[in-house]
Amino acid sequence: MPIPNKFFGGVISQAHTALNLRMEKQGLIQSNIANIETPGYKVQDFSFETVMGKAIQNKGELARTNPKHLQLDPLDVSASTQFTSEDRPVDLDEEMLKLSENQLMYQIAAKIMAKKLEGLKAAIDEGGK
Repeated sequence: MPIPNKFFGGVISQAHTALNLRMEKQGLIQSNIANIETPGYKVQDFSFETVMGKAIQNKGELARTNPKHLQLDPLDVSASTQFTSEDRPVDLDEEMLKLSENQLMYQIAAKIMAKKLEGLKAAIDEGGK
């Protein structure tokens, strides 16, 4: 476990995972918007809550049957297993709402991480006096 996680009970690691997932979701929503005029394109999405829960519990890990096999990132595995494609056209209003909500949640996670790191920096700065 990295040192900052010992101080903050895993909040830094969870915020990092949340930021990565939000970034993935942002790209997916942008792809939906970009393909709004593409004939036959189906809306694609994944449940942030489900994937985040699995990533935190490390349920996205695959068993390695040979030590020479590459280790996959649990976050990538979780996201790929929860990916959905709906059989409906892209609704611009709905996608813009998802985009705004996702961006707001990304900013919140980034601020949480920044505040935790500011606290660590303050402890280090005060400890040196």
